[in-house]
Amino acid sequence: MQSTSAPPSGVAPTEALPLLRMTGIYKRFQGVQALQDVELVVDSGEIHALVGGNGAGKSTLLNILSGLTKPDAGMVELEGTELSLEHPRHAQRLGITTIHQELSTIPDLTVIENILLGQDSALSQGSSLLVNRRAVAKSVEPLAREFGISRNELWTPVREFGALKKRAIEIVKALAVEPKILILDEPTSGLEDHEKSLLFDHMRSLQRRGVALIWVTHHLDEVSGLADVATVLRDGRSVIRTDVRKLKPRQLAGYMFGTEAAELIDTVMPETAGRANMMEEEQPRLKVEHLSRAGILRDISFELRAGEILGIAGLAGAGRTELVRALMGMDKVDTGRVEVAGKLTRIRHPRTAYKAGLAMVPEDRKQLGILSEFSVAKSVSVSKLSSVSRGGLLNERLERRLARKYIERLGVKTPSTREKIRNLSGGNQQKVIISRCLNTDPRILIFDEPTQGIDVHAKVEVHKLIRDLAVEGTSVLLIASEFTELISLSDRVIVLNRGSLVGEIDNIPQRVRDEGFDSVKSAIIDRSSRVEQ
Repeated sequence: MQSTSAPPSGVAPTEALPLLRMTGIYKRFQGVQALQDVELVVDSGEIHALVGGNGAGKSTLLNILSGLTKPDAGMVELEGTELSLEHPRHAQRLGITTIHQELSTIPDLTVIENILLGQDSALSQGSSLLVNRRAVAKSVEPLAREFGISRNELWTPVREFGALKKRAIEIVKALAVEPKILILDEPTSGLEDHEKSLLFDHMRSLQRRGVALIWVTHHLDEVSGLADVATVLRDGRSVIRTDVRKLKPRQLAGYMFGTEAAELIDTVMPETAGRANMMEEEQPRLKVEHLSRAGILRDISFELRAGEILGIAGLAGAGRTELVRALMGMDKVDTGRVEVAGKLTRIRHPRTAYKAGLAMVPEDRKQLGILSEFSVAKSVSVSKLSSVSRGGLLNERLERRLARKYIERLGVKTPSTREKIRNLSGGNQQKVIISRCLNTDPRILIFDEPTQGIDVHAKVEVHKLIRDLAVEGTSVLLIASEFTELISLSDRVIVLNRGSLVGEIDNIPQRVRDEGFDSVKSAIIDRSSRVEQ
């Protein structure tokens, strides 16, 4: 293990002053030491990966740099000048711009209003706010178009877009200004492969202009192909600052989690043998026929069997999230029928879905998953209060006991069952949401981007949980933008394209063994992107 007080071997010492130096950073929250003597040194024009497991302190460190949080101790220097960052707009004026992990767009404002929000220089152009909006819209239109945002969409309220497009809006907002330092906290979450490539091109372009990029990512395979330097945090401490070209992803994982955890991360393909009999049952667990919603879903039919993991593939706008929202009664449909275990079920509200045996882990954890002021115990029990009630009254002892059961089963890291869920790391928040769903005893569990924004170790744990649930007989519907995740978990994949079901690829594990991963991936991409004549 190497101290970060000096550049590691393989990284040449900086002759001039570094662009950014953070030294001796300490931060404590409610009795928890989040950061302890952390150091971060970044040069101009450097793509600097900041990596570590959930709860390592990455977000806290970047919140200090972006002016959201004040450190208890330590020093922040920009170009050799010590800073006392008062708030995010102060940081932005100094040239420090941030794309946060959790979406921060305001739903009722248009895209261009979200881009303008908090940018003093843009708002000061001219005397008319309307003129300013149109001038800025014209200037950012080419950039927005590259991320799939049309000219008309710049004037559309953000609430009308899905999480994928909202992420693109956040990126355009950050790139619309000319920062000295651009902080990218999990910017690729939920992006398709081609969108990730486009983002990486922008990152290289900014690097060539001398912009320093501090990049938080859980995708260690991406780090080695793009970053120059990596700083690893573990349990709130600096572990190493190193030239990433000298490390393999598995070595980085070792610094992040320890050698034993790095070995666990090597597991990929699921065990399917124990589920064969259940999947051969004559009656499907879920049967969807001719499901349609004007302009969104078009005549979709499919079946899901007991113990099966059915992947749903498709590019942005294909209708994946819209389909599962309809199944959960969150959105109305115009036509179609749904059968659960052979029984016609009219699902018009999520409560009906829960009663029928369906539950969903949503894509947007911040907006649709967590109730930030709830404790871990209440976050688990809220989906089925009857499980912790006696005589119509809530029993807090039973509620805590229930929470402890799932904390142990899923390995949730929390100081206590009373801890507010907002204080947990992203991976542990996700485990609590899954616990809440499991508390309803679902026969069908829907995962919409289940590992978005969580570290590689937590991802392995969630993958194992999904497989274990299927072995136990739970039917799983899985949406995953990462092809490795989709293919490694699914027994079968259906493909959506512009709201229609355009293909199905069955027996995924056998196809991967016979034809190879890339062949299966190509087949999915071909159906996802094919333009029907």
